[in-house]
Amino acid sequence: MRLQTVITLAAILTCDAKLPTHKSHIQPNELPPNPTQNAQALRLLDVQAKSAKTSRIVNEYKPRHRRDVFDSKSYNESSLIWAHSERLDENGDVVLRWVNSDSSITFRVEARTRGYVGIGFNSARNMRGADLLVAWVDDRNNHAHVLDCHGLTFEDRAVADEVQNVELVSGYQNDTHTTVEFRRMLDTCDIQDFVIGDDTMQVLWALGPDGSDGELPKHVKSGSRPLRLLLPVSKPQTIPLRHWDVRINNLTIPHDMATLFWCKIFKAPDLPMKHHIVGYQPLIDSRPIRDGVPMLEKNSLSPVHHMVLYECAEDPDQHLWKEWANQDGFYGPSRPSEWATCVTPVAAWAIGSKGEFLPENVGIPLGEKTGVSFYMLEVHYDNQALHEVLDNSGIRIHYTPALRAHDAALLGAGVGVSALHVIPPKQKQYRTVGICSPECTNSTMPEEGINIVSVLLHAHGTARKISLKHVRGNNELPRISEENSYDVRYQQSRIVPGGRRFLKGDTLITECTYDSSSRDKPILGGYSASQEMCLSFVLYYPRTELAGCYSMTPVKEFFETFGVREFYALSMTDVENIFLSSGNLENLPPKIEFDIRQHASESEAMQGDDQGVGLMKELIIREPAEFQNKTFLAHLNQMPWSESVLTEQIEKTLYKGMHMTFCKKRDDNWGAPIQIQNYPDYVELVSNEAAEKSCNYKSVLPQNSVTKSANSISSSLISAILAVCTIIVTR
Repeated sequence: MRLQTVITLAAILTCDAKLPTHKSHIQPNELPPNPTQNAQALRLLDVQAKSAKTSRIVNEYKPRHRRDVFDSKSYNESSLIWAHSERLDENGDVVLRWVNSDSSITFRVEARTRGYVGIGFNSARNMRGADLLVAWVDDRNNHAHVLDCHGLTFEDRAVADEVQNVELVSGYQNDTHTTVEFRRMLDTCDIQDFVIGDDTMQVLWALGPDGSDGELPKHVKSGSRPLRLLLPVSKPQTIPLRHWDVRINNLTIPHDMATLFWCKIFKAPDLPMKHHIVGYQPLIDSRPIRDGVPMLEKNSLSPVHHMVLYECAEDPDQHLWKEWANQDGFYGPSRPSEWATCVTPVAAWAIGSKGEFLPENVGIPLGEKTGVSFYMLEVHYDNQALHEVLDNSGIRIHYTPALRAHDAALLGAGVGVSALHVIPPKQKQYRTVGICSPECTNSTMPEEGINIVSVLLHAHGTARKISLKHVRGNNELPRISEENSYDVRYQQSRIVPGGRRFLKGDTLITECTYDSSSRDKPILGGYSASQEMCLSFVLYYPRTELAGCYSMTPVKEFFETFGVREFYALSMTDVENIFLSSGNLENLPPKIEFDIRQHASESEAMQGDDQGVGLMKELIIREPAEFQNKTFLAHLNQMPWSESVLTEQIEKTLYKGMHMTFCKKRDDNWGAPIQIQNYPDYVELVSNEAAEKSCNYKSVLPQNSVTKSANSISSSLISAILAVCTIIVTR
């Protein structure tokens, strides 16, 4: 009897959810007929049994105190310096601050509620299977509480973890807000907890109504925000910083343009000596036009999708460039041909990013007397909602006269942006790949190679994974950077821990994995948000002449993969030349050029620089006979994509087959000749992360998770007890 009492008390000490004690709060045990044959009924029975048992135990015992209860009357402001801070919602009702060490992370949550606040971590945007934390301050005694939970996989309910792996630091509430600070290990070795690592995760939040205090009825607000929590400190504090704003000037985005590229030239600041660019931040200023008047609306969404600032190769005749710098800019496809020399990226920003500050040992040169004088800002607007908007967005460049140890540069790599980049529909995990060839790196890099310090991985909405692979000789080395939970809403640069030495003759491979299961038609490569990309922007030192290194499927091999051998009016060489000129319509047969332009003008919304999509609609198949007189796009749309044998073969052919490689220098010349070559033959790296874990995800209590006393229960006994506390959260 004594042992039974000890075990029961231990369960309460492990999990006091402060659930309601009234029977009216317990869901009635009403089951469908034949519950033993009904999985849903069995699940309901299991959850209700846990709820009833929890309530019975809470009614029977009244624990006096425990480690995860804090008296807010003794609250003092934390002495921690919070390295990062993010608003989880648009209004700032939930603010998350955090700082991490090599093994643990400490959070501070500030929420506009006098009820409970819930925070969760998941790979999906919902609580099913999520790692959840629920905290509140008791209105009666001002005691703060925290509870480690997880979401059920089959319904929106939260259940207390078997082991409580979260440590309450402090908590209090005032008239409007509840504030809680708590700590946990990055990897608790508990299968019910989410491992906080380098990948993007969905940070969930929920607010209970005032007075809920752990009873957790239906929440009043909830949402999610993609974030990476293991980030470097955002801004250097010890060096003199200046800034240079490069931004678009009063550009009206018309309501009939779903995708728009706009380019503008800027003259570099007049600096008497060399400076270093050390960071950049977005300047988003988009105002919807209502009845002809631009309106500053708090929650209006900007159509700015991504922005890239490029260096322009030096031109002895600067008169024309100065004129362009004084103008408002040009629509992307109609920009002057001389702007093609603006190919070296300096800053690359995409949705969700707050910008980047470079590691303290590198900077991008600015203001050298013999260096770059002009830059081009390229802004991609994604206006699928077809609103009329006045835009003044751009990038703030931070620079300093305090020079860093190394001159750095950005390198663009991946799949060449064109309609030859195809993702079939109905695919859960479809892979494409872009190669930076060893011929390119061998001809453009110094003998000692380069050092890679950070990477920005970029794709559009159907991408789920992106990785930057490193091949040396016949072996793949550890990945330089990878994102296994890619979210297009959050595209932040990733520091490469310790840097990576990349040698002459090494190969860079950018691989993207897409989920097109919700699509009915193939997705073509292009700049529109409805199209796809697969790119990586690599920050490295020392600075070289290399600006871009890409590949795409050769034209002939591409069309043969889809069973097409010949078109009317255009040879394969003609088609290839068009794609090599980024879909330029010049020198086309007059009828085809007319049809492409006519269809563009008739469409509901122009898609801007389509990179060959318009051509796909006009190419008429001549051979083979079974596809004759169809346009290639119609043929592509009508293929039996549900046949897995077909899609697997197409993926294998385009991935492992022939690649046309491009190696572009900063002056817009070729660093190596365009080549058609086989996919490199190498021994792929086999990931074995699970075997490297020392804990193997056993449910264990963290150190100091239970307050020690003369009468304390052994942690081994507590860890063996099943926490029977269930929290019900209904949506």
